[in-house]
Amino acid sequence: MQDVHIKERMLELIEDTAGKLGYLIYESSILYKGENSQIHVKIDSPAGISHLDCEKFSRELSARLDAEDALPNYSLEVSSPGLNRLLRNSSEFRRFPGAPVKVVYEEGGSRRVVKGTIGEMTDTTVTVSCEKGDVAVPFDAIISANLDY
Repeated sequence: MQDVHIKERMLELIEDTAGKLGYLIYESSILYKGENSQIHVKIDSPAGISHLDCEKFSRELSARLDAEDALPNYSLEVSSPGLNRLLRNSSEFRRFPGAPVKVVYEEGGSRRVVKGTIGEMTDTTVTVSCEKGDVAVPFDAIISANLDY
């Protein structure tokens, strides 16, 4: 198999394994280096992810990768997005109402930072409640955001 096809097939196996076990893929990457390939996968679930979930996913994915026999030798790292996960889109904000958050955004040509809790949301903005009051931040102005536990 060509390198591109191997990577594509590995990504398919990752997605399929997650779907089969009821997990979501938060992030995945494959560093294909023949004998020393590395696979990193962050799994997620609305109920959260435990060490047992990572172990279960790792065992299932390893078995499928071994059966595929496309990578002669690889290392596999499975983890969760963690407590301070990045919030990458409005649906991820909606998943954590009331959670502590740090948002870096652009306003009037300069960067601003607001820390507080995730409040009300519209289709275009998220409100961050902080000591100074509520700050409505347009989603398209957000540079980066993460939970801030």
